[in-house]
Amino acid sequence: MSTISVSDLKKKPVKQWLKSASKGDLVVTSKGQPVAVLLRIAAASVDSTRALLRSVRALQAQTALQQAAVANGTSEFSMSEVDTEIARARRARR
Repeated sequence: MSTISVSDLKKKPVKQWLKSASKGDLVVTSKGQPVAVLLRIAAASVDSTRALLRSVRALQAQTALQQAAVANGTSEFSMSEVDTEIARARRARR
């Protein structure tokens, strides 16, 4: 997987970075940190690729929530404890 900085992406001609991307995915970095991935896709697969990426993001969010629950001890709550917590939060909003 190749990397390219945002500043290089701005400076280099499109043909040059497309050539880099043709070797595989291209990770775009800003200040050394990854911020985006450029993927080559077929024109016919745009919608299915976007749907797949949304699914991956949802799985990442679910994993983050599960890790947070383990970290704060709520992953072992019973359903009655969950219901109690929900009721408490709803009362606090009123």
